[in-house]
Amino acid sequence: MSWLKLTSSEHSRFAAVPVFLILVMLLGVSILMRFLLPMNSDTSWLLTASEMLVDGKRLYIDIGETNPPASIWIHVPVVALARILDFSPDILMVVCVFGLLIVSVVISYLAFFRTDKRFNRFVLLSIVLATFVILPGVSFAQRDHIAAILCLPFLSVTMARASGRMLPWPLLVSAGICGGIVMIIKPHFALALEMPVLIALLNVRSWRVLFSAENLIAGTLMVAYVAVVVVFCREFWAVAMPINTLLYLPAANRLAALLSIYVLFFFGLFATSWIFCGRELRSHPSVFAFAAAAGFGIAFILQGKLWYYHVYPMIAFALVGGMLAMFDKKLLAIGGRPEDVSPTLARQRWLRILLNPGVFAAVVFSICFSWFVRHLDHQQVAEAIVRIQPRPTLAVLSGDISVGHPVARMVDARWSMTSPALWALSNALLLRDLYRSDPPNDQPDTLLAIAAAEDAELATFLSDLRRNRPDILLALSSERDLQSRVRAFPGMAAELAHYELADTAALVGRRTHLIDIFRRRPNLRSSTNP
Repeated sequence: MSWLKLTSSEHSRFAAVPVFLILVMLLGVSILMRFLLPMNSDTSWLLTASEMLVDGKRLYIDIGETNPPASIWIHVPVVALARILDFSPDILMVVCVFGLLIVSVVISYLAFFRTDKRFNRFVLLSIVLATFVILPGVSFAQRDHIAAILCLPFLSVTMARASGRMLPWPLLVSAGICGGIVMIIKPHFALALEMPVLIALLNVRSWRVLFSAENLIAGTLMVAYVAVVVVFCREFWAVAMPINTLLYLPAANRLAALLSIYVLFFFGLFATSWIFCGRELRSHPSVFAFAAAAGFGIAFILQGKLWYYHVYPMIAFALVGGMLAMFDKKLLAIGGRPEDVSPTLARQRWLRILLNPGVFAAVVFSICFSWFVRHLDHQQVAEAIVRIQPRPTLAVLSGDISVGHPVARMVDARWSMTSPALWALSNALLLRDLYRSDPPNDQPDTLLAIAAAEDAELATFLSDLRRNRPDILLALSSERDLQSRVRAFPGMAAELAHYELADTAALVGRRTHLIDIFRRRPNLRSSTNP
């Protein structure tokens, strides 16, 4: 029966078949999910805001936005290209993110994984697809997701430096540009880049790691971006930052973020990887992924919002760290090195299985994926709007961005508000309740400033209604306090009297929200003025 015997190369070829099939399956699921899941509300609004910017409107004056200008600027090329190609910006955004992932994976492979023989390339691609295409769920193409993708080349070059490899300049420049864009997207993401650099510094013990080409390029891009914002985007500092400081930052719940189960997931993945890798962990590729995850985790805690897309990068890189530990062929061949951590643990086979990083990663992935795909179904609202007025001019009487987005793009509406929602008013009402039990030191001044911010947003909203006369006005029926505050603003009640309730539709999610759909009375149709 010698004809049944396989050579080692033949055995490797056959062993790769199941992994290749898993890779194909993951790719199919990745593409299918883009058809099944809606676009994130935040991304949908930023595409709309980018269209407004391309049309000549001014950021922070005609376009109300809390984020730094790069949040909109990175979407402008997609919008511009979509107009040139006469193509949907929403679809093109997804295509561009897939393309960005391919470029990042190629750079990462050339920088580190091409010469590192510890990992099967099909397994690595499966890890990438699972964590950067499937796991994001509804957060796909969101800024934090894009930043996580762009972190890969910088991380791979950092791992190569820690192992003493010399890399060609094109790879270093590419990684530096990617790292710079990561920091431009959100400056506090610098932690996700520099914490792996510190791990490399501990391994190499040379200060040159801190002044590497990719680090200097990334830092230079960040400094240049800040200079551009200071010189050419003064409205960000004059308009957006004071409102953010007054209403956005105080609403953060950093303690809740610190004590969240996501942080426990991170430490669980790190601990199980340490048990599996033993003393090798300090220089293993997985420790660099965990360092990046820790950087993203600190950013998540600082933001203090507990939104899924804020926590996604931390979970993604923690999962990458756990799976790199698990699928190291050298460690797999010997069953890991738990004896380095605890000889007693090494003798307990059931404990070794239970504390395997692959097992824990599978559990974390399953739980987080089930959360990250949760979304609001806008279909009923969209259908109701189209029945009332096809391709309407649209506005919202709500502080929730998800009331108007992505449904505005679903019905091909013209957005008629300066902001995506009455978010400042919503946060102001929240902070008023908070300050009743925990007043700030300068309570009178703070409350006066909050009232002034409310009035400023309501004045802008009233101006939008009078100028654009939207066909459809959406209101979240549960926001009674907010609606009462809006109607009490001078001149608002008379303007809202131009609208009549036409329908009520369900915004379906974990809880069903009722959306009241108001239409402008037939003799008072929308303005043609932009």
